Order: sequence, then structure tokens, then C-alpha cells
Amino acid sequence: MHFGTNYIRTRLSVMFFLQFFVWASWWVAVYNYALKGLFLTEGQAGWIGATIPLGAIIAPLFVGYIADRFFATQHVLCALHIVGGICLMLARTQGEFGGLMAILMVATLSFMPTLALANSLTFRNIDNPDRFPRIAMWGTIGWIASGQIVGPLRWEATGTFFYLAGAVEILLGLYCVTLPHTPPKGAQEGGGDVFGLKAIGLLKEPSFLLFVVCASLIAVFAMFYFYACVPMLVETDRPVPVQLMTLGQITEICVMFSMPWFISHFGLRTLLTLGMATWCIRYLLLSTMAFPLVLLGIIVHGFAYCFVFVGAYIYVDKKAPSDLRASAQSLIAFLMLGVGMLLGNLLSGYAAGRYPAYAGSMAATVETPSGSRPLDRAPLPKWEEIAKQLNADPSGAISLADLKRVSDAGFHDENRTYAKKDLIDVFQKIDDRKEIKTRGDFRSAVKGEIAVTREDWLAAQLHPWTPMWLWFSLAAGVICVFFAVGAMFTSDDEVAVAPPPAPQPPSEPSAPSEPPVPSSEPPSAAETPPQEPPPV
Repeated sequence: MHFGTNYIRTRLSVMFFLQFFVWASWWVAVYNYALKGLFLTEGQAGWIGATIPLGAIIAPLFVGYIADRFFATQHVLCALHIVGGICLMLARTQGEFGGLMAILMVATLSFMPTLALANSLTFRNIDNPDRFPRIAMWGTIGWIASGQIVGPLRWEATGTFFYLAGAVEILLGLYCVTLPHTPPKGAQEGGGDVFGLKAIGLLKEPSFLLFVVCASLIAVFAMFYFYACVPMLVETDRPVPVQLMTLGQITEICVMFSMPWFISHFGLRTLLTLGMATWCIRYLLLSTMAFPLVLLGIIVHGFAYCFVFVGAYIYVDKKAPSDLRASAQSLIAFLMLGVGMLLGNLLSGYAAGRYPAYAGSMAATVETPSGSRPLDRAPLPKWEEIAKQLNADPSGAISLADLKRVSDAGFHDENRTYAKKDLIDVFQKIDDRKEIKTRGDFRSAVKGEIAVTREDWLAAQLHPWTPMWLWFSLAAGVICVFFAVGAMFTSDDEVAVAPPPAPQPPSEPSAPSEPPVPSSEPPSAAETPPQEPPPV
């Protein structure tokens, strides 16, 4: 019996590994590919990334109903993953915004419901829901493994990652057929309550209303970390930014594995409070821009993510009555990972627009397969490439005399061409921003000469990250305080979880590691909110 239980957990762990490997393989890189590979606008690239939350909102309208009533969960997973994998491979062939948006919309409408279906299948085939985090943590391992392939091969600029993601998702679809048989519940028990409307009555209980409001709001403000951390590391010239982000995912694995211990010692509402506080503290750490504190802000990701997101759907599983459990899971999934994630992306983009870099872009002409195309806001050329083409010392300053050596045809960097006059204007703008510290700087200010160093060049492209992090830290802090104070004045009948018992001799039956969860039908297809790992 023990061997059979471990065997099922292993099979489910492989499913999570492959599922999040697929997600990370394309979603982490697609924003950069849209901007630098297809030269879409920032707004268009934002909509490409928004296909994930849009899929999370729309797909349950039909997938949850079908899975609950008519087909076994593993068969629905198989069909969805094969369709999604084919779409991802076709996405590589799309060179315009409309075509890419349409094909990725189909891909995410196929993929996003599989997250809830995977959680549903898992909960229905494990003996203890508190063991779920140790299975789900393999999704985080899959996310990290994907980054170690796509990142070093630099596929993010070519779109080749779509082939990898599509092939692995098709493989995952075939693998799902081998998962434990999880039959539909039928018309009487089946779902269809995709937005959790049946659980609205639970909001009459103050403790549950407090949880839903605060968990949904913290999901909105948590998205800024996924949106902004890698760009900030790149702009501040930190080493291997993508690899640095995996430090947080390593912590996430450790916390996932330890969640049963945290639950038994602190209780779920305390963990939720600590998770919200961690989001506030990590944003404060990131706002300092001091590299050691920034690293610490990344490392605490496991506590911030697991205590809030994983803790949320374990809390719902324990809190909701058996007949409303699936609806409650649908409600929190829709609010946190549908509406919350979508609003978080939009708010993050708005914040970045409100705090632009001093000189983050310039006009250029880009060469595409369909011909030349003007760009109003192309990235500035790389400093090292400028110094190389001008035969200048990359560790020194570039002067006006150096820039005059640029060909009248313009300056070429990768497949972009910058007009000579525009390049000189940008250098002049950056030079004007410098503080006067040396005689050379004084001559530059008085005589109109240019003396721009690499540090000046990078600093001009740096967004003012500190106020942005502070605003989001303040928002997370307010939510945390509201939840903590509200918890003091609301009773909660959350199922208590006892610490694991001492080991028993093999000949004696061991005591359960915690009191049994009230008997209920495990969550249905549209139920459990999917784990949302950090974009790398």
C-alpha cells in the first residue's frame, strides 16, 4: 500500500514537472521575443503576455463543465495538451502581432485549464491534501530546468523556444493517458460553476470574506515582482540576471517541501499573514537597489509565494464545506490567477510608464523578413558595440570626435540602424544629465563637447525603480495589516493540523500525521487555483 501511494505521487510529480517546464519554456521568453525578435510595440508585447490570464479567465467556461460531466480528467488533459503543443509550434511561424496573438490565445485557452485539472486530479488521487505541496514543488523544478535550456542557448530572441515548448507539451499530453483514472462526476455532481458562484454564500462569513478580499488584492500587487525584477537586474548590469532569479525558485522548492511542517506549527491564517508581510518586506529590500539586499529580496520568494498562493488553495480546501469546496476553489482561482494576474500586469505596465528611463529608447530602422520598418522607440545600441565600431576604449569615454566617425548611412547594431544625427543627439542628452565633477565635464558643459562613459550610458537607461518598489511595498503592507487586524476580530473554524507523530515500529499501525480532513468529494475540474511560478 505504501509503495502504491509513493508510485502515484511520483507519477503526479512527473506531470507537474512537465507542465511547468512547458509554461516556462515560452512564457518567460515571449515578451523579449515580441520586442526584439518581432519588433512589436510595448503595448502589443503586453497583450501577448496577457494571453495567460485571459486564458485563465475564459477557458473554465467550457473546459471545467466538460471535464466534470462527460470525460475522465486524464483524457481531457491529454487532448488539451496536444492541441496546445501544436499551437505553440505554429506560433514560431507567426511574424505579425495579429497572427501570434490569435495562435497563443488558442494555446493558452488549451493550457490554462490544465493547471486546475492537474490539481483536481492530484487531490482526487492522494490520501492527504497536505502532501500536495511536495508534489507541486516538482513544477518549480521543471520551471528551473526550462530556464537552464532556453537561457544559455539564447533562444529568447529567435523564437526557437516555441518548438521546445510545443514538443514537450505534446509529450505531456501522451503521458497524461497513463495517469490514474479519474472519472467524471456526472451531471449531478459535476461542476459548471466556473466562477464559484455557488460559493458566494461563504462570503457571509467574515473570516472567509476577509481571506478572499486580501488574497485577491495581494495577487494583483505580487505581479510587479514577476514583471520588473529581471528588467531591473539587466538595467543595473547585474551578472547573469536570469540565473539569479532561480535563487528564489530554489527557496520555493524548500518551502514547498516544508509546507506540512509550517501548517502544523503555525496554522494557515498565520502563514497567509506572514506571506503578505514577506511581499511587503521583499519590495522594501528591492527598493534599496543595493545588490546584497536585492539578492535577499529574491531569495525570500519561496516564502512570499508559497505562504500566499499555495496556502490560499489549501486554506479553501480545509475551510469550505464539502458541497461547496469545488465552487470555492473556482472562486479563488478566478480572482487570484485570472482577474488578479491580469490587473497586476496592467498595473505594472502603468507604473513602468509613469516612471520612464531618462533615455531608454531612440528612433531606428529595423530589418525584418518583410523589409525595412521604422521604429520610434528602439532599444539603445549596446555600449560595447558602439566602442567596438568606433575603435574607442570601452572603459573610457566616447567623445563627439568619436561619434563623427559614424558612417552617414547610420550606426548598425544587430538588425537595427540608427541615424548618425539621432545617435549624437542621444549622447548629447546623456552628457547634459551628468554632474560636473572634473575639468573634462566642465569643458563638456561649456563648449558642447561630449564625454560619455559606460556608467553614464547605463545610468541614463535605468528606470527609477526605487519609488515603484516602494509604492507596491506600501500596498502589500496595507493589505497585510488589514488581514492581520481583521483576523483578530473574526473567528475561524479552519481545520487544525497536528504535528506529525513519532515514528512507530513497522509492526504497529502508525497514527495519522494530522486529524482527518472532513469527508468530501475532492475538488472538481474548475477548482484549484494553479500554481503561479515566477517568470524567469
